[in-house]
Amino acid sequence: MHSQIVMDHHGDTRHVFDPSDADAVAGAEERFRELTGKGFRAVALRSDGEPGRLLHRFDREAEQTLFIPHLQGG
Repeated sequence: MHSQIVMDHHGDTRHVFDPSDADAVAGAEERFRELTGKGFRAVALRSDGEPGRLLHRFDREAEQTLFIPHLQGG
């Protein structure tokens, strides 16, 4: 199972999907486009603790994707 973790003002929300299920992958890709379109940064996390990599397009192979909202100064 793969997961998408969305950080926002409510905390974090996890969305789990099966990468072998075409409908679930389509939903995950739509969520990716929606969130990045709102300004969230998407980072593919690594299981070995090394820094993740910034994603500019949906990666169905990424086991965990973290969505970080755009930070605003004030």
